[in-house]
Amino acid sequence: MLDFEQFIETAVANEDIPGCVLLASSRDGSFTYTKTFGKRSMHPDRNQLPLRLDSVMWIASCTKLMTSICALQLVERGHLTLDEPVCTHIPELKDRAVITGFQDDGTPIEEPHKTPITLRLLLTHCSGIAYDVMHPNLIQWNAYHKRTTSPSGKILERYDHPLGFEPGTSWMYGPGIDFAGLLIERVTKLSLEDYMRANIWEPLGIKDMTFHLSQRPDLAQRMADMSKRASDGGKAVFTDERQSYHNEKMEESEDCFGGHGIMTSPEEYFKVLRAVLTTEEDERILKRGTVKMMFEPQMGEGGKAMLGIVCKSGEIVNNAMGGVPMELERDYGLGSMLLCGDEPGARTKGTLIWGGLPNLYWFVDPTTGLAGLYAGQVVPYGDAKSAAVCRKFEAGVYELYEKSKRTNSNL
Repeated sequence: MLDFEQFIETAVANEDIPGCVLLASSRDGSFTYTKTFGKRSMHPDRNQLPLRLDSVMWIASCTKLMTSICALQLVERGHLTLDEPVCTHIPELKDRAVITGFQDDGTPIEEPHKTPITLRLLLTHCSGIAYDVMHPNLIQWNAYHKRTTSPSGKILERYDHPLGFEPGTSWMYGPGIDFAGLLIERVTKLSLEDYMRANIWEPLGIKDMTFHLSQRPDLAQRMADMSKRASDGGKAVFTDERQSYHNEKMEESEDCFGGHGIMTSPEEYFKVLRAVLTTEEDERILKRGTVKMMFEPQMGEGGKAMLGIVCKSGEIVNNAMGGVPMELERDYGLGSMLLCGDEPGARTKGTLIWGGLPNLYWFVDPTTGLAGLYAGQVVPYGDAKSAAVCRKFEAGVYELYEKSKRTNSNL
């Protein structure tokens, strides 16, 4: 057994994680790695079958990559541009206020935003539309109004708070790509699920993917349970707590949340990563030039500086954002974070990375020609033990890939 596989087996045996699904592949297909570990549930009375490549998971923010691809398809077809105001199609955003400060008594100071919100800003989290549990201005705004994050299953209701900053001047992770999904629906007159099915899923042979699990009972039967880290930081335990794809009544969201709403299996999602990696040879979902642009830095100095500050704010946040070495410079491409330097023995400069809240992580490394996915179902995000397993996998799979190239060159 490989060293990193033994590390993962030990983590499963110690109940640090319930299990995980791993996939990796080279651009030319000469190297592939797939393996599963552990079981579908930590609850002794629930499904104890082993995790499989086709086990269904909530992939959360892994959804953002697909929504970004859909938006870029519409740019290619001339239905949208990256830099026109999106309020043409989403007028609800035209007069969205921006928080510019607070009075001495804590009253928020709100003014109309001056710079138009564009698709480019939505895809790079530079629009000012931030998660209200992450941006300091929005946290203070919620406290003043004595409100919490809305549990609504509708995008415009859940994310009805002001902008955290003037569009284009900073960066903060948020639901901008949910609004990009709404933009796609407004332009195409299709639900985001129907558009994705016709323009990503069917071209790539993906059948097991949905925003609405109630419409796919076959997928619900294969769903892996969620686990959470015990309060003492020890073992992972079963949880049935409401996840953010549910509304306040524990029902699935009415809208297709393009930022976090997909249920699918790791093997199906990996087809999307391979499609991005292999665009030079196969333009089924995007043109070469568009994918090249996805891998180019998109942010101004204000956004780049804030991204660096956020990523270096603590281990949990850095784990959730791909576990990149703190000293490594980062930017944002179109839809995902972009590495601006090499990691020793692993991901190289120009790699796109991101993941999903239940500790899923993916990368597409065009220089090395390798894509990989670590898929788990553990909360909270940025879990240290899940991140440690993922980092072992990434280092191990790069080592395996390098060995395979040397072996092939000697044949």
